[in-house]
Amino acid sequence: MAEVLARSQHLLFDFDGPICSIFSGLTAPATAAHLRELVTSQGIDIPSDAAASGDPFDVLRFAATISADLMHAVAAELRTMELRAVEVADATPHARQVIQRAHYDGRVIAAVSNNSREAVTRYLTTASLAPLFTAVIGRTDPDPRLLKPDPHLISQAVKELNAAPADCVLIGDSLSDIEGARSAGTLSIGYANKPGKLERFAAADAVITNMAELIPGLTP
Repeated sequence: MAEVLARSQHLLFDFDGPICSIFSGLTAPATAAHLRELVTSQGIDIPSDAAASGDPFDVLRFAATISADLMHAVAAELRTMELRAVEVADATPHARQVIQRAHYDGRVIAAVSNNSREAVTRYLTTASLAPLFTAVIGRTDPDPRLLKPDPHLISQAVKELNAAPADCVLIGDSLSDIEGARSAGTLSIGYANKPGKLERFAAADAVITNMAELIPGLTP
């Protein structure tokens, strides 16, 4: 951990997980069900895997296979739901301290999220964290193929920070974060905040189970 942080001037935080739990209030299954209703209202049958999923992004991925119009409609509604969700989202324990410590340490900080950029920005603004972030990279294009694990968003953040990929580390709580970081050429720290994730994060450069574990690697 200390070596990874020592090599990383730029800290890229995934949003949902490392910063907050976006669907802790307005839940992911409820959001996915709402998006399915939008799809079925168009007379479209949803296959069993997407119908059973509690992940809103699975509904978006299905919509993208039907038509561009449906993809845009589902992405826009997901954005609306995310904007509501961040109003009641639970902050991740110790995330604020880590972000503040990284800022005081002179690190350049960015958020890199599959969630809509507007939702991420709203949360950071409400939480009074926005001034500590140099960039907020979130979903602006409805095409789910551009979301992590694709490196598109991570590479966009690296470019916006005018950084070299090797000088950046992505802190994320999903395998898609780890895979996306590897594809983008950045380091990665897996935040194993749920059982079973430790084993799945074997490809990460370091793994933590609590965000507070990052604090000793950042200068007070």
